[in-house]
Amino acid sequence: MKDINFNRRTKRAAAALICCAVTATAMSGCYLLPDEEEVLAAPTVKASEVTYTTVTAKRKTLEKKIVNSGTVNSEKQYNLSYETQGGTISKFYVHAGDKVKKGDKICEIDTKDIEYQIAMKELDRKRAFLYTEVLYDNGATQSEYDRAYVDVEKLDIELQKLYDQRDGAVLTAPASGTVSALADVRVGDYTNPGQTIATIMQTKNLYIAIKPNDCTEFTIGRKVQIRLDEDYYEGEVFMNPDELADYMEKQNESHDKLEQGGIDYEAEMVYIRFTEDLPSDAVGQLADTILVLDTAENAICVSNNLIKTVDGEKVVYVLKDGEKAAVPVEIGLQTGSQSEITSGINEGDELVIR
Repeated sequence: MKDINFNRRTKRAAAALICCAVTATAMSGCYLLPDEEEVLAAPTVKASEVTYTTVTAKRKTLEKKIVNSGTVNSEKQYNLSYETQGGTISKFYVHAGDKVKKGDKICEIDTKDIEYQIAMKELDRKRAFLYTEVLYDNGATQSEYDRAYVDVEKLDIELQKLYDQRDGAVLTAPASGTVSALADVRVGDYTNPGQTIATIMQTKNLYIAIKPNDCTEFTIGRKVQIRLDEDYYEGEVFMNPDELADYMEKQNESHDKLEQGGIDYEAEMVYIRFTEDLPSDAVGQLADTILVLDTAENAICVSNNLIKTVDGEKVVYVLKDGEKAAVPVEIGLQTGSQSEITSGINEGDELVIR
């Protein structure tokens, strides 16, 4: 009985200790549940600085001009061909770009067959002539002798024709100049009568033909710059569509044959003659013609894409104290890419590109 009571007292004491521990824990602010997360303050957002790309306004000479391209040609150009006979090309004496003098050989056609015909005809003539001598020695009448000599004369005519064909087999330069082109004909190819074999251009009196969108600015005698590679030359307009119409009308009225080697003019083209000497190899090269219509010297110039229209007013955006500001401007000379600014901005201003 004593043991039972002891056990009961022991259990009650343990229970009391547990209750005290729980109470003490609760009063100390400690919980078995997890702590709540701390609420952080909202981050402060700082606006980034705006940066601009700019270009500095500068002074320069602005030119309004018309630029066209064309090939340098000669006013004297000769297309060489065999006019009356064809044949097989046996030899070329020149290449494209070679300089030649009047009478120089260009090419020739095979004459082996002609040489054979000449040899045979010469034998026939010799026999015919010997026959006339026999008649003379045997005392033939004059009519018999004359009749026999007719055969000799006929053979002379045939021989001369063959000699001309042999001599005509060699194509020669009709004038001094440069071989600007050779046809696509090689040794061994057959060429027909009238087929152009080579083109020779004289290296003086050179010109360039262009086709502008507007020909009205290209009046006869107007000065034009011509750019060939990195060099500039002076030129002058000598034919335009209006002048060509009058020229052709006069040609039709006079019935004059066009000069050999002259220019074969085309409608809607402008022809500009070089007024100074060019390098001999200029023929056939591509060149630019530059016609200056107007000039603004020492002008503040800006690209056209920097000029905007705001409320019907032309403005340019300028960077002032780090801020982009629209500045009204007045425009002078304009080209396809740039404009002269006559008021509104100054040299050195920073113009905003974007």
